[in-house]
Amino acid sequence: NGTDYTTNQIGTRFPGADGCTADQVLNLTVTPKPADIVTNQTICSGATFTWNGTDYTTNQTGTRFPGADGCTADQVLNLTVTPKPADIVTNQTICSGATFTWNGTDYTTNQIGTRFPGADGCTADQVLNLTVTPKPADIVTNQTICSGETYRWN
Repeated sequence: NGTDYTTNQIGTRFPGADGCTADQVLNLTVTPKPADIVTNQTICSGATFTWNGTDYTTNQTGTRFPGADGCTADQVLNLTVTPKPADIVTNQTICSGATFTWNGTDYTTNQIGTRFPGADGCTADQVLNLTVTPKPADIVTNQTICSGETYRWN
């Protein structure tokens, strides 16, 4: 009948123009829109999260994918990107000829900035700064004594 309706209408009657035209009756039920479907997701820095066909790499709070009509729930994405923690640095000094074991590997030479990467963007990289100090030369004391004398060596 040219009128817009937005609320329930039960038995709304539009009478026919004369006694020979049928009345029109409207039974309109308004279905409430369902609650939002919320996706809460956390990813690591450098990772990608695909949601509704789109790749996301940054924080997204309340990003909305609207339902197709008033009866389909909107989808909402709350994406948190966890920053990668700072490197874990091991500074170590050993003497020449010694061995330093780090992350299952033996090292005997200088290692500056040797990196053991974390398993993912949420695990800190480990860094080794190994300094090998050369062994100093022997200190030789030459001393001569006569028979019957005593020498005390400090």
